[in-house]
Amino acid sequence: MKTTTPDNCQTCPICRVKIAHDDKVYFSSGQPGTRARLYARVCQYAKKAGCINQNKEAIGTLTKSDGFSTGEEIKKMLKAS
Repeated sequence: MKTTTPDNCQTCPICRVKIAHDDKVYFSSGQPGTRARLYARVCQYAKKAGCINQNKEAIGTLTKSDGFSTGEEIKKMLKAS
């Protein structure tokens, strides 16, 4: 399913995601997310000049679900199921 992005988006020159004025992030695939999710999964590692998602106030609070699960977390989930 392709998500339609609004016309008023900024496009990051580094990772090419689109960020709308309401801070909704449109990834190349999957559901829209937040600036926190983008930061947790991409920006904190890329660390390149020109990234438009470096303002800590705009990013907000990172939650455990924003980042990727570690291998150990996935193994525990598989054992529990």
